[in-house]
Amino acid sequence: MSTLKSQVEKLQNQIKLSSNAQENETIIKANSNILNRLNKSLSELVSNKAKFDVMPLISNLDEHLIPRLEGGEGFLISESSGLVIGDDVKGLLVDANNSISIFTEKWKELEHKAQQDDSLQNSILSLKGLTERIGELNDKYWDKWLANLENSFVVEEVVLEQQSSLGKKETYQKYNSLKASFDTEKTSKNVNSGLVFSLNSLKEKLVTLRGEMDTSDLPEGVAKFLKELDAPWSTPTLELLTPTVFEWLTKQGLLSKLKISR
Repeated sequence: MSTLKSQVEKLQNQIKLSSNAQENETIIKANSNILNRLNKSLSELVSNKAKFDVMPLISNLDEHLIPRLEGGEGFLISESSGLVIGDDVKGLLVDANNSISIFTEKWKELEHKAQQDDSLQNSILSLKGLTERIGELNDKYWDKWLANLENSFVVEEVVLEQQSSLGKKETYQKYNSLKASFDTEKTSKNVNSGLVFSLNSLKEKLVTLRGEMDTSDLPEGVAKFLKELDAPWSTPTLELLTPTVFEWLTKQGLLSKLKISR
């Protein structure tokens, strides 16, 4: 009888341990699900923050790139930077903070059962909305900055190709090499201050090389037109667009790449 009782008690203990193990597995699985869902949203936000953090730097390098406090669209980097945040982003940021706070309280109350609460999904949706808007602004200004960099050192293909026959072969080779480096670096997903400084440094070297190029083989008036076109904060006037210049631009297929501004 004693042996049977012992066996029954042993069986009961095993059943209890099995039940506890199953309950613990449910708790762990539920909490892991909560963590994974939140981590996905947070990792996307962190990824966007990396590009977001270099915006003051590129704004200092290109002061006309991002609107300042006096008005216009923009977004907050820091109070000292003078960059402003749009009301839409402010609202999304407030909503995300509120949603996360509400879910945090629910998790404290319900623990793993909070995975079924609406506050978890609301938190994820609010983080997604904020991330997407910051991402849009990041891409807008980053792409615009890259375009501004490239516009500052662009060289017409015919001018570049002439350098080899005009005794500027080294300039030609250096320009192509640095341009290839720039094209590679601008596609990097690892956006940080080092990348910004590197791209800006390449731009400055390319601008210098362009200034060293020989334009003596260009038709009359073309070199002067291109010089005005390349000068920072300068726009060539229509008086420089002589018939010879217009004919050359047409022949090189450049008319669609240039525009008139008042």
